[in-house]
Amino acid sequence: MKKILASVCIFCLVVIFQGGPDPAAGGQRPDRATEKKVIDLVNRARTRGVKCGSRYYRATRPVHWNEALSKASLAHSEDMAREERMGHNGGDGSKPGERIARSGYRWMTYGENVGEGYLSAEEVVDGWLRSRGHCENIMNPGFKEAGAAYARGAKRLYWTLVFASPELSSFIVP
Repeated sequence: MKKILASVCIFCLVVIFQGGPDPAAGGQRPDRATEKKVIDLVNRARTRGVKCGSRYYRATRPVHWNEALSKASLAHSEDMAREERMGHNGGDGSKPGERIARSGYRWMTYGENVGEGYLSAEEVVDGWLRSRGHCENIMNPGFKEAGAAYARGAKRLYWTLVFASPELSSFIVP
């Protein structure tokens, strides 16, 4: 019995102190490197092309990190963690487009991937690539920017990845 407990404790230390996701307490940002790694892994898939379900998606341009989309992702991840439930509707009844607009992003099109229970950026992106709808969001060439975040609930991590393209008026300079 002592050997088993020692193994469990060593595993816990590895997860906490060896770079595993451990969002900071007190409403501070979780590990930004992990969030950006999600985007890096998404871009690897986008630039090589992948099969989503039975359909192959050719390589497309990478998405660019957007802080407002990251803010929307964090707000939704924290909401899911607080509520201990995963979904696209917020605890306040909000839809993804509303949350993106609240973050200050003026969108023309958007998509949202959510996940729960994954322990790393690699695991969550791999899970999304195995889910046809999530994979199609990842490979959608209409999306130009993205933000990602996660939050720790009482029992698991909750992940959000938001894709968008800005509305055309965002490109017009007076």
